[in-house]
Amino acid sequence: MDEELKKDIEAVLNLFVRPQLSNHGGGLEVIDLDQDGILWIEMQGECAGCPSADETAKSLVQKELVTRIPQIRGVEIDSGISGEIIEEAMKLFTHGTDGRTNKNHKS
Repeated sequence: MDEELKKDIEAVLNLFVRPQLSNHGGGLEVIDLDQDGILWIEMQGECAGCPSADETAKSLVQKELVTRIPQIRGVEIDSGISGEIIEEAMKLFTHGTDGRTNKNHKS
């Protein structure tokens, strides 16, 4: 990402996004802008791990950046967890343990 674009992104974040996040004890850091125009961010403070973080990224961060900076087509949260780990966790979550039970579990 070139320096001029980075300055523009930071200006929009500082004016329109970070003040609202800081009201909730949170913040964000820009990680990268990929070749598809997706800006990767890391949520910080109280926003990190918040159940509403994805909604905030779309309704606040993405809305402000996409409408003001044409190079940005979307915003995604970089959770710091690899895609493979997330995929495996989703399999366990949706398919359970294939009928196996924990023998130590007391009903």
